[in-house]
Amino acid sequence: MKHKVLIIGLGRIGMGYDLTSAKDGAILSHAKAFSTHPGFELSGGVDPDENRRDLYSAYYKGWVGEDIATAMRETSPDVVIIASPTADHYRCMMETLACGKPKVIICEKPLSDNFTSAEKMVLACRDAGCELFVNYLRRVEPGALEVRRRILSNEIKPPIKGVTWYTKGLIRNGSHFSNLLELWLGPIKDFKIINAGRIWDENDPEPDVQLEFDLGTVTFLAGTEENFSHYEIQLLASNGCLRYEHGGSKITWQAAVQDSDSDEYTVLSKHDEKIVTASDKLPLLVAEEILIYLAGGETKLCSGESALRSLNWLLKIRAAR
Repeated sequence: MKHKVLIIGLGRIGMGYDLTSAKDGAILSHAKAFSTHPGFELSGGVDPDENRRDLYSAYYKGWVGEDIATAMRETSPDVVIIASPTADHYRCMMETLACGKPKVIICEKPLSDNFTSAEKMVLACRDAGCELFVNYLRRVEPGALEVRRRILSNEIKPPIKGVTWYTKGLIRNGSHFSNLLELWLGPIKDFKIINAGRIWDENDPEPDVQLEFDLGTVTFLAGTEENFSHYEIQLLASNGCLRYEHGGSKITWQAAVQDSDSDEYTVLSKHDEKIVTASDKLPLLVAEEILIYLAGGETKLCSGESALRSLNWLLKIRAAR
């Protein structure tokens, strides 16, 4: 039996990325992922924009319209994807829960730009018996999970210090990498603002800030989106250097080795080990994780509660800058 899926918000991650991508075989949106995965039926889409609704009808089957209540009644989804703008997440989630009984809601990150609304969303899903996940999708990618395995097994040895580059806001985009680092290094314990930086898109700060995790400290540095997008993590461990580049499409490990020219020095190997990634199919990996959850298995997706704790730290940083 296939699980029915409704997508609320047919913008870039909802549908649009795959309509503009020139990369063969890539799966970059929820619409393509759930229409491709054999365990799901893409039953419908919701968006206030008529042009997006027309595009959905041109590429995908199923109901499409602008009203959540009608969508819930017509499609009776098991899974609802909330991919609307962040400011609409709360309204979309509450309407979804009021009009149906989905088993799972996947909400795009961040849950909200304020803690009170985010907490209400988590509690509402809990009260409704609906499992809430937040779409920090890099944490289900095989290369990222291999990094986690190596850190937990001490193949990448702490203490760890690092640098993360991000653009387009700490909460909107930097949170992808703070959440990933929590998967690798444990929860955030503290922070120190180095430079307050500017505000992106009216309320999203872009500070240079040092985050302390259980297993190490990573400094986040804000780039300038108007020049170019830049998402990169570099971690220095006691036995080598990990590089997470191009938003995660390239992950390499340089082991510490004895210098071939002098036995007095230890240096980084000239030969990078490439860690296999699948960054061009992240939404499909998310769909597979949802199927695992629905079958009673353990998922690597970010829970609503975990996302709420992460958001709380980022909002504290915003308030302190």
